[in-house]
Amino acid sequence: MNGYDTLVETLSRFEHSLASLKPITTVGELAKESGYSVHHFSRLFFSHTSLHVKEYLQGRLLTSIFEQAATDNAPFATLAALYGFRDYETFYRACKTRWDKNPTQIREQGLAEEQKQQRIYPQRKEPTITLVGELVQKEAINLCGLSFFVGPETKTFHTIWAQFSRYEHLIEHTLEEGTTYQYSSWADEPMPGMSVLCAKAIEEAWLEEELFTIRKVPPATYVRFVHTQDVMLIQEAYQYIYGTYFARSPLQPLGNWEFQRYPQGRSEIEIYIPVRTGTPLPS
Repeated sequence: MNGYDTLVETLSRFEHSLASLKPITTVGELAKESGYSVHHFSRLFFSHTSLHVKEYLQGRLLTSIFEQAATDNAPFATLAALYGFRDYETFYRACKTRWDKNPTQIREQGLAEEQKQQRIYPQRKEPTITLVGELVQKEAINLCGLSFFVGPETKTFHTIWAQFSRYEHLIEHTLEEGTTYQYSSWADEPMPGMSVLCAKAIEEAWLEEELFTIRKVPPATYVRFVHTQDVMLIQEAYQYIYGTYFARSPLQPLGNWEFQRYPQGRSEIEIYIPVRTGTPLPS
């Protein structure tokens, strides 16, 4: 079974759970059903639906509550708890945000079909970019640079890289003169954003640093991709990696990090995705 098949089966299990007394209510539970990490499942989901899994999940849960409320007099507090909302206030705010109505108004007026979050049936998307994945071993890398938190609203990393470029000359004891790295990491639990480190590789003996952030990336097995097209197409490259390559590959991404390498004097971007081989998490 490949990644696309796993996505379809996982969403089918989710739909069956909505009709049970123990519905799947979080992205973490959904990802666990798939066998993928939250981050990688979210990317796989987006690649084949163009939707954000957290928003879709909440929409289906809210729709299920009001479909049940149409034939059931159970209090909203009871239904909200069953479908994973922390408390009534959280459920109330979710209704106002999505439909600009409170729960009582929705129960009285009902929801039109187009207002409901309907079940989706992912379509296998044909990639617009094709990349070759190469399985490689990398020794430990010591990265030194500036760390940023990037939210889902971020469309480009130009601003953080412009800030890093103003100070990168202050990094001492560098290796691979002129080559830079972008190290990305995220929490195990779903959260709106990730940490991005714009950095250079440094000698291991120089790990004491006050101005910059240092990250030691452990030795690992990666699938290496080389993106040679315009940097503005990097999102299409990632859609291919998670939506096509890993969807068809027996290899599974591992851990909560990845990095890009920008070799000096070349316009290409090397993308390194760690894969499951007992790789330790970075310190």
